[in-house]
Amino acid sequence: MDWYLISVLIFVAVLAVLVYKDRRNYKRESILLLRRTKRGREMIIKIGTRFPRGWRLLGYVSVGTGLIVSVLGLKLLVDNLITAISTKAGAPSLALLLPSPTAQPIFGYGFLAVPFWYWIICIGMLVLVHEGMHGIYAAREKVKIKSMGVGLLAVIPLAFVEPDEKRLAKKGMWPQLRVFAAGSFGNFLLAGVTMIIIILLSITIFTAGGVAFGMMGQLPYPAAQIELSGIERLGNYSILDTASIPATLNQFSENDTVEIFTRNGTFYLKQSLFAEQLNTSQSIIVFGDYPAARAGIEGAIVKIDGYEIKDSLDLSLALERAGPNRTIEVTTADGAGGEKTYVLTTMDKPDPPAYVPDAWIYVTAPVEHLIPGTIDFSQQIGESWSAFVGQRVGVTWDYANQKIQMWQWVSENYPLMSSRAESEVAYWQGQLADHPRPGFIGITGVITNFELRPDLEPVRGGIDFIQGLLFFLFLINLGVGIINLLPLKPLDGGRMWDAILQEYVPKQAGVIIRAVGALTLLLLLANFIPFGAFM
Repeated sequence: MDWYLISVLIFVAVLAVLVYKDRRNYKRESILLLRRTKRGREMIIKIGTRFPRGWRLLGYVSVGTGLIVSVLGLKLLVDNLITAISTKAGAPSLALLLPSPTAQPIFGYGFLAVPFWYWIICIGMLVLVHEGMHGIYAAREKVKIKSMGVGLLAVIPLAFVEPDEKRLAKKGMWPQLRVFAAGSFGNFLLAGVTMIIIILLSITIFTAGGVAFGMMGQLPYPAAQIELSGIERLGNYSILDTASIPATLNQFSENDTVEIFTRNGTFYLKQSLFAEQLNTSQSIIVFGDYPAARAGIEGAIVKIDGYEIKDSLDLSLALERAGPNRTIEVTTADGAGGEKTYVLTTMDKPDPPAYVPDAWIYVTAPVEHLIPGTIDFSQQIGESWSAFVGQRVGVTWDYANQKIQMWQWVSENYPLMSSRAESEVAYWQGQLADHPRPGFIGITGVITNFELRPDLEPVRGGIDFIQGLLFFLFLINLGVGIINLLPLKPLDGGRMWDAILQEYVPKQAGVIIRAVGALTLLLLLANFIPFGAFM
């Protein structure tokens, strides 16, 4: 019996009964059921008027954040579209978040079905925070709150605050911007608090238990995209044309790693992953000719040649000990108590990628000349935080090379710092003598794998639910906050840019905001197109 589905049906039934009993206070507006009330209005007004200077300062931060996110969100849509077209992606870049009456998420083309209880709680909190912040800032700007209340779109919970729009329009640009930006900023704050809770939970109820890979949105091994027409052989089977690929693929079992020979090299891919891509595009994502991909390593790495691997630092040091062109044994755990050992031969570690300075180095490098040690101190703060959340940092071949590249960049871009930078380069080059070039097995997206403390196993179900809830609370608030700030009316981002344009170019404001809005809408819709299905 599907108790999860039963719980959803019970919720819907109870909700329907409550709405029916209170039907006289609900009003249908289009497809919405709204229940207006004065409850809570005095509290919002009290909060908004109690700390006017504090809210004003936070309002400026929210406006700056909103405008930056609006521009970056638009850029993200463009970048996603270019990537989708150039790679002939088989899946859309964006996905609608929908509720699902199942306990597990369901991924589909253009949608992500979130388990119902996660979804209903997250949407309820999102709307409450979003509209609450709008109400607080309306009160702070002395704009009358005409009404507020709750409502339903089918079973989707709603909350709303209706400020006096005419009075708000007369308040000028900055008051309008603060009110419009407040909703998404509140969602970002909620997402930030959620992430902090996730981190604190992780370091208190989990312990480091090996190294996971293929995380943080990355594939498990270095990947490439190949055309199906370029495949010459699958394992020992020759491929005459693309039509013969499906039948040939059936010669392998789902868990087999298929060796793919093409005109441009040899690649690897699990049979099940290969089969999934066949019907979506004329090209497929495959893994390069690296030891881990050849062996088909899966699970969290817990040992290398008998040495225990607890975190990423242990992995780096173990591969340094092994070195290139050495046969090693890699043991992985499947998370259910089982282990599997793979035998593979390491490769030469590729040279580090070119150094890309982050925003923080542009801040600390000029200060370093006046206050020596600024760069090291700022990096130590970051490393201390990493250690605090269970990601140890230590001197390795990679770490030393990163330091060399950073100080070389400082020397080239800040001539007054050249002497100091050159001494740092010399120091870290000396460190490489103790940290030789490591072996390379070809895994990406590497992070420390955390496991639940053994004494908490009896309550694993509850912890798993809380983890899932926090993850979707973060994801939904961040995603909706960004989308809401796109320059498209009637979204808050569109209203913000309209207020700015009305202030500086009132005659052209309407034309500009309509043109930008139309472009944004087209980009949004285009990001839902699976271009691989048509190219």
